[in-house]
Amino acid sequence: SLKELVMSCNQIGDEGILSVCEGLQCNKTLTMLDISYCGLSVKGASCLGELLKVNDSLKELEMGVNQIDDERVLSVCEGLQCNKTLTMLDISYCGLSVKGASCLGELLKVNNSLKELEMSNNQIGDEGILSVCEGLQCNKTLTELHIWNCGISVNGASCLGELLKVNNSLKELDMWENQIGDEGVLSVCEGLHCNKTLTT
Repeated sequence: SLKELVMSCNQIGDEGILSVCEGLQCNKTLTMLDISYCGLSVKGASCLGELLKVNDSLKELEMGVNQIDDERVLSVCEGLQCNKTLTMLDISYCGLSVKGASCLGELLKVNNSLKELEMSNNQIGDEGILSVCEGLQCNKTLTELHIWNCGISVNGASCLGELLKVNNSLKELDMWENQIGDEGVLSVCEGLHCNKTLTT
């Protein structure tokens, strides 16, 4: 009967998340799992990736503030390529950079269940946001993208502006604390002139 499980701020580590994942392979009712700030690293992310391949009940997965890094976010993305039910993924403060953003961009090209992606406080930079934007040009389901404090500057803002001209699913774009400057704001505004769906 359990639908939500909040385990945040408990240092269960990789061994603990392995036990949780083993339980969730049998579970059919849990829809939200919060394992933020739980000391996860390489093995824990790999376990989650395998779980996402077979679990068909989880809708929200919050795993922010864990040192997953670029290599292990690939495991999560591989799991999500098979997953048809997860609608919200929080991987903020996870030490991702350009490679991690590239994995997420490739995921967005094929995933049609995610509606909200929280990836703030990962230093993906302009190159990383380019990969995400390329994924979103194909994606028709994501409605919320949170990318605040991600090291984005003028070039990244230009990519976002071009995306907004063609994307018709995004409703919320959170990009504060990025140094895009006046030129970057202009690019985003030009995109918004064509966009009919963004509300926030």
